[in-house]
Amino acid sequence: MLDLFARALLAVVFFAAVVGKLRARQEFAEFRDSVAAIGPRWLPAGPAAVAVVAGEAAAVILLTVPGTRLVGYALVTVLLIAFCAGIGRAILARQSVRCQCFGAGGGLLGPQHLVRNGLLVAVAVAGAIAGDLPTSAPVMLIALVAGAFLGLLTTRWEDVAFLLVPARRTR
Repeated sequence: MLDLFARALLAVVFFAAVVGKLRARQEFAEFRDSVAAIGPRWLPAGPAAVAVVAGEAAAVILLTVPGTRLVGYALVTVLLIAFCAGIGRAILARQSVRCQCFGAGGGLLGPQHLVRNGLLVAVAVAGAIAGDLPTSAPVMLIALVAGAFLGLLTTRWEDVAFLLVPARRTR
């Protein structure tokens, strides 16, 4: 059940990321610019941005195709760790870079994005460790629906963090 839950959650998150970046040229251009801002200077932003989107799309496929779940979990984990490195770099450099994870409209990259990605890594590791065990149809349905719902909620992480974390007082 945990494996199905994790795969559904991660597939929804990464599918939303791909769609958000590719739904318009402007969305991809803004993502490419964010890659240029947070990536190493030696890394060409255009090809890196294409590679990220291709990796995210491949992760969705690998997580959903039977027999490729472990490779999917591994790819998701590598991508998320790379994202954390870029976010950490932006935070340490005090760069004002908008999150383009799910297309335009994201807030400034900050610790909340590291938390989100860290939790997603934990989900990937837990799903990989859980194994692909047979289960009943009702349990499978519950796992898939719960995973997909939390995946959708994760794509709105900034809104959830805003609701759950008290605002700083500005006196």
